[in-house]
Amino acid sequence: MIDLHTHILPAIDDGVETEDEAVEFARCAVADGVRVIVATPHCRDGFYMNDRRTVLDAVVRLRERLDREGVGVTVEPGAEVHLCPDLVERVRDGRAPTLADNGRTLLLELSLSQYPVELENVVFQLRLAGIDTVFAHPERIRFFQDDVARYESLVRLGAYGQITTGSILGLFGRRAREFSVELLRKGLVHAIASDAHNVRGRPPTLRAAAVAAGQLVGERRARAMVQDVPAALLAGREPEMPPVETRADGPAGLLRWLRRLGDSFRSPDSGTG
Repeated sequence: MIDLHTHILPAIDDGVETEDEAVEFARCAVADGVRVIVATPHCRDGFYMNDRRTVLDAVVRLRERLDREGVGVTVEPGAEVHLCPDLVERVRDGRAPTLADNGRTLLLELSLSQYPVELENVVFQLRLAGIDTVFAHPERIRFFQDDVARYESLVRLGAYGQITTGSILGLFGRRAREFSVELLRKGLVHAIASDAHNVRGRPPTLRAAAVAAGQLVGERRARAMVQDVPAALLAGREPEMPPVETRADGPAGLLRWLRRLGDSFRSPDSGTG
Protein backbone atom coordinates (compact mmCIF):
# COMPACT_ATOMS: atom_id res chain seq x y z
CA MET A 1 0.00 0.00 0.00
CA ILE A 2 0.97 3.63 -0.46
CA ASP A 3 0.30 6.20 2.26
CA LEU A 4 -0.12 9.45 0.36
CA HIS A 5 -0.34 11.82 3.35
CA THR A 6 1.82 11.60 6.49
CA HIS A 7 3.79 13.79 8.85
CA ILE A 8 6.81 11.53 9.29
CA LEU A 9 9.60 14.09 8.86
CA PRO A 10 10.97 14.91 12.32
CA ALA A 11 10.86 18.37 13.90
CA ILE A 12 9.48 20.05 10.79
CA ASP A 13 5.81 20.60 11.71
CA ASP A 14 3.26 19.26 14.22
CA GLY A 15 4.02 15.62 13.40
CA VAL A 16 6.91 13.39 14.45
CA GLU A 17 9.33 15.16 16.78
CA THR A 18 12.53 13.10 16.62
CA GLU A 19 14.36 10.86 14.19
CA ASP A 20 13.92 7.90 16.53
CA GLU A 21 10.15 8.48 16.44
CA ALA A 22 10.29 8.60 12.64
CA VAL A 23 11.93 5.17 12.60
CA GLU A 24 9.21 3.80 14.89
CA PHE A 25 6.61 5.47 12.66
CA ALA A 26 8.06 3.74 9.57
CA ARG A 27 8.18 0.36 11.30
CA CYS A 28 4.53 0.73 12.27
CA ALA A 29 3.57 1.50 8.67
CA VAL A 30 5.55 -1.44 7.27
CA ALA A 31 3.95 -3.83 9.76
CA ASP A 32 0.56 -2.72 8.44
CA GLY A 33 1.50 -3.42 4.81
CA VAL A 34 2.58 0.05 3.70
CA ARG A 35 5.49 0.02 1.21
CA VAL A 36 5.63 3.73 0.29
CA ILE A 37 5.27 6.63 2.72
CA VAL A 38 4.83 10.10 1.30
CA ALA A 39 6.18 12.75 3.67
CA THR A 40 3.77 15.69 3.49
CA PRO A 41 4.62 18.26 6.17
CA HIS A 42 2.43 21.33 6.45
CA CYS A 43 3.42 24.21 4.18
CA ARG A 44 1.66 27.32 5.43
CA ASP A 45 2.69 30.95 5.72
CA GLY A 46 3.31 32.06 9.28
CA PHE A 47 3.33 28.51 10.63
CA TYR A 48 5.48 26.01 8.76
CA MET A 49 7.69 27.37 5.98
CA ASN A 50 8.56 24.04 4.43
CA ASP A 51 9.68 24.74 0.89
CA ARG A 52 10.88 22.21 -1.67
CA ARG A 53 14.55 22.30 -0.64
CA THR A 54 13.73 21.89 3.05
CA VAL A 55 11.56 18.86 2.38
CA LEU A 56 13.97 17.20 -0.04
CA ASP A 57 16.87 17.55 2.40
CA ALA A 58 14.80 16.16 5.27
CA VAL A 59 13.70 13.19 3.16
CA VAL A 60 17.31 12.38 2.24
CA ARG A 61 18.30 12.36 5.92
CA LEU A 62 15.38 10.13 6.86
CA ARG A 63 16.03 7.71 4.01
CA GLU A 64 19.63 7.34 5.15
CA ARG A 65 18.54 6.62 8.74
CA LEU A 66 15.89 4.09 7.67
CA ASP A 67 18.43 2.37 5.45
CA ARG A 68 20.86 2.07 8.37
CA GLU A 69 18.06 0.65 10.52
CA GLY A 70 17.02 -1.85 7.85
CA VAL A 71 13.45 -0.58 7.58
CA GLY A 72 12.09 -1.70 4.23
CA VAL A 73 9.99 1.24 3.13
CA THR A 74 10.35 3.95 0.51
CA VAL A 75 9.90 7.58 1.60
CA GLU A 76 8.85 10.09 -1.03
CA PRO A 77 8.78 13.89 -0.63
CA GLY A 78 5.68 16.08 -0.70
CA ALA A 79 3.80 18.62 1.36
CA GLU A 80 0.35 19.51 2.59
CA VAL A 81 0.13 22.97 1.08
CA HIS A 82 -2.33 25.43 2.55
CA LEU A 83 -4.58 27.37 0.20
CA CYS A 84 -3.15 30.71 -0.94
CA PRO A 85 -3.82 32.93 -3.97
CA ASP A 86 -0.54 32.35 -5.82
CA LEU A 87 -0.24 28.58 -5.77
CA VAL A 88 0.87 28.24 -9.37
CA GLU A 89 3.83 30.57 -8.80
CA ARG A 90 4.70 28.78 -5.57
CA VAL A 91 4.83 25.41 -7.27
CA ARG A 92 7.02 26.80 -10.03
CA ASP A 93 9.51 28.50 -7.70
CA GLY A 94 9.65 25.67 -5.16
CA ARG A 95 7.84 27.29 -2.26
CA ALA A 96 5.03 24.73 -2.61
CA PRO A 97 6.41 21.17 -2.83
CA THR A 98 4.58 18.62 -4.97
CA LEU A 99 4.04 14.91 -4.35
CA ALA A 100 7.14 12.87 -5.21
CA ASP A 101 8.63 16.19 -6.35
CA ASN A 102 6.90 15.59 -9.69
CA GLY A 103 6.03 19.25 -10.26
CA ARG A 104 2.49 18.25 -11.12
CA THR A 105 0.49 16.92 -8.15
CA LEU A 106 -0.36 19.23 -5.26
CA LEU A 107 -1.84 18.05 -1.96
CA LEU A 108 -4.01 21.03 -1.01
CA GLU A 109 -5.13 21.85 2.52
CA LEU A 110 -8.12 24.05 3.34
CA SER A 111 -9.15 25.50 6.67
CA LEU A 112 -11.36 23.06 8.54
CA SER A 113 -13.85 25.78 9.48
CA GLN A 114 -13.33 28.92 7.38
CA TYR A 115 -14.90 29.23 3.95
CA PRO A 116 -12.38 29.61 1.07
CA VAL A 117 -12.63 32.39 -1.52
CA GLU A 118 -12.84 31.60 -5.25
CA LEU A 119 -11.80 28.00 -4.74
CA GLU A 120 -13.06 26.87 -8.15
CA ASN A 121 -10.94 29.52 -9.82
CA VAL A 122 -7.84 28.39 -7.90
CA VAL A 123 -8.36 24.77 -8.99
CA PHE A 124 -9.04 25.90 -12.56
CA GLN A 125 -5.84 27.98 -12.69
CA LEU A 126 -3.83 25.08 -11.32
CA ARG A 127 -5.36 22.82 -13.94
CA LEU A 128 -4.48 25.25 -16.72
CA ALA A 129 -0.88 25.22 -15.47
CA GLY A 130 -0.77 21.41 -15.63
CA ILE A 131 -1.00 20.98 -11.85
CA ASP A 132 -3.45 18.45 -10.41
CA THR A 133 -5.15 19.23 -7.11
CA VAL A 134 -5.62 16.57 -4.46
CA PHE A 135 -7.77 17.78 -1.59
CA ALA A 136 -6.53 16.64 1.82
CA HIS A 137 -9.33 15.26 4.03
CA PRO A 138 -12.34 16.90 2.27
CA GLU A 139 -14.62 14.96 4.61
CA ARG A 140 -13.46 17.18 7.49
CA ILE A 141 -13.87 20.50 5.68
CA ARG A 142 -16.95 22.41 6.82
CA PHE A 143 -17.26 24.18 3.46
CA PHE A 144 -17.82 20.79 1.82
CA GLN A 145 -19.83 19.29 4.67
CA ASP A 146 -22.35 22.12 4.44
CA ASP A 147 -22.94 21.53 0.73
CA VAL A 148 -21.51 18.46 -1.01
CA ALA A 149 -22.26 20.06 -4.40
CA ARG A 150 -19.32 22.42 -3.80
CA TYR A 151 -16.99 19.46 -3.65
CA GLU A 152 -18.64 17.67 -6.55
CA SER A 153 -18.08 20.69 -8.80
CA LEU A 154 -14.35 20.65 -8.00
CA VAL A 155 -14.08 16.97 -8.82
CA ARG A 156 -15.77 17.69 -12.15
CA LEU A 157 -13.05 20.29 -12.73
CA GLY A 158 -10.49 17.52 -12.39
CA ALA A 159 -9.60 17.65 -8.69
CA TYR A 160 -9.10 14.54 -6.56
CA GLY A 161 -9.93 13.80 -2.95
CA GLN A 162 -8.01 11.96 -0.23
CA ILE A 163 -9.95 10.98 2.86
CA THR A 164 -8.39 10.06 6.17
CA THR A 165 -8.38 6.66 7.83
CA GLY A 166 -9.49 8.16 11.15
CA SER A 167 -12.56 9.68 9.52
CA ILE A 168 -13.69 6.36 8.05
CA LEU A 169 -13.17 4.66 11.41
CA GLY A 170 -15.02 7.33 13.40
CA LEU A 171 -12.02 8.83 15.19
CA PHE A 172 -12.90 12.37 14.08
CA GLY A 173 -16.52 12.18 15.13
CA ARG A 174 -19.86 11.27 13.66
CA ARG A 175 -20.10 14.05 11.09
CA ALA A 176 -16.75 13.28 9.49
CA ARG A 177 -17.55 9.57 9.37
CA GLU A 178 -21.01 10.04 7.85
CA PHE A 179 -19.67 12.45 5.26
CA SER A 180 -16.87 9.99 4.44
CA VAL A 181 -19.48 7.33 3.77
CA GLU A 182 -21.46 9.71 1.55
CA LEU A 183 -18.37 10.67 -0.47
CA LEU A 184 -17.32 7.04 -0.86
CA ARG A 185 -20.74 5.92 -2.06
CA LYS A 186 -20.94 8.82 -4.53
CA GLY A 187 -17.57 7.91 -6.02
CA LEU A 188 -15.97 11.15 -4.86
CA VAL A 189 -13.03 9.58 -3.03
CA HIS A 190 -9.86 8.75 -4.94
CA ALA A 191 -7.36 7.89 -2.20
CA ILE A 192 -7.26 6.88 1.44
CA ALA A 193 -4.32 8.02 3.55
CA SER A 194 -3.47 8.06 7.24
CA ASP A 195 -2.57 11.73 7.73
CA ALA A 196 -0.55 10.20 10.55
CA HIS A 197 1.21 12.48 13.02
CA ASN A 198 2.54 9.88 15.47
CA VAL A 199 2.40 6.16 16.21
CA ARG A 200 -0.24 6.21 18.93
CA GLY A 201 -3.00 8.78 18.63
CA ARG A 202 -2.78 9.11 14.83
CA PRO A 203 -0.75 6.14 13.57
CA PRO A 204 0.42 5.45 9.98
CA THR A 205 -1.94 2.54 9.29
CA LEU A 206 -4.26 1.94 6.33
CA ARG A 207 -5.44 -1.65 6.65
CA ALA A 208 -8.54 -1.21 8.83
CA ALA A 209 -9.81 1.79 6.86
CA ALA A 210 -9.31 -0.04 3.54
CA VAL A 211 -11.38 -2.94 4.83
CA ALA A 212 -14.11 -0.57 6.01
CA ALA A 213 -14.12 1.21 2.64
CA GLY A 214 -14.31 -2.14 0.87
CA GLN A 215 -17.58 -2.86 2.62
CA LEU A 216 -19.03 0.31 1.07
CA VAL A 217 -17.56 0.47 -2.44
CA GLY A 218 -16.23 -2.99 -3.14
CA GLU A 219 -12.85 -4.67 -3.07
CA ARG A 220 -11.47 -3.35 -6.38
CA ARG A 221 -12.13 0.29 -5.63
CA ALA A 222 -10.82 0.02 -2.08
CA ARG A 223 -7.60 -1.55 -3.36
CA ALA A 224 -7.20 1.22 -5.93
CA MET A 225 -7.51 3.90 -3.26
CA VAL A 226 -4.53 2.58 -1.30
CA GLN A 227 -2.41 1.36 -4.19
CA ASP A 228 -3.12 2.17 -7.85
CA VAL A 229 -4.45 5.71 -7.51
CA PRO A 230 -1.70 6.93 -5.14
CA ALA A 231 0.89 5.40 -7.48
CA ALA A 232 -0.56 7.26 -10.45
CA LEU A 233 -0.70 10.56 -8.57
CA LEU A 234 2.94 10.21 -7.51
CA ALA A 235 3.89 9.52 -11.11
CA GLY A 236 1.95 12.56 -12.30
CA ARG A 237 -0.51 10.41 -14.25
CA GLU A 238 -4.29 10.53 -14.35
CA PRO A 239 -5.52 7.64 -12.18
CA GLU A 240 -8.09 5.12 -13.34
CA MET A 241 -10.84 4.47 -10.81
CA PRO A 242 -12.80 1.20 -10.75
CA PRO A 243 -16.57 1.74 -10.47
CA VAL A 244 -18.25 1.80 -7.09
CA GLU A 245 -19.82 -1.58 -6.43
CA THR A 246 -23.34 -0.89 -5.29
CA ARG A 247 -23.50 -4.35 -3.75
CA ALA A 248 -20.08 -5.18 -2.38
CA ASP A 249 -19.45 -8.83 -1.54
CA GLY A 250 -17.95 -7.90 1.80
CA PRO A 251 -14.43 -7.38 3.09
CA ALA A 252 -13.17 -10.96 3.00
CA GLY A 253 -11.31 -10.75 -0.32
CA LEU A 254 -9.82 -7.35 0.49
CA LEU A 255 -8.73 -8.56 3.92
CA ARG A 256 -6.95 -11.55 2.36
CA TRP A 257 -5.18 -9.21 -0.09
CA LEU A 258 -4.12 -6.88 2.72
CA ARG A 259 -2.74 -9.79 4.70
CA ARG A 260 -0.74 -11.02 1.70
CA LEU A 261 0.53 -7.50 1.07
CA GLY A 262 1.56 -7.09 4.70
CA ASP A 263 3.36 -10.43 4.71
CA SER A 264 5.28 -9.55 1.56
CA PHE A 265 6.73 -6.39 3.09
CA ARG A 266 7.10 -7.49 6.70
CA SER A 267 10.61 -8.38 7.81
CA PRO A 268 11.98 -9.58 11.16
CA ASP A 269 13.17 -6.07 12.05
CA SER A 270 10.03 -4.20 10.91
CA GLY A 271 8.40 -4.25 14.34
CA THR A 272 4.86 -5.24 15.27
CA GLY A 273 3.19 -1.82 14.79
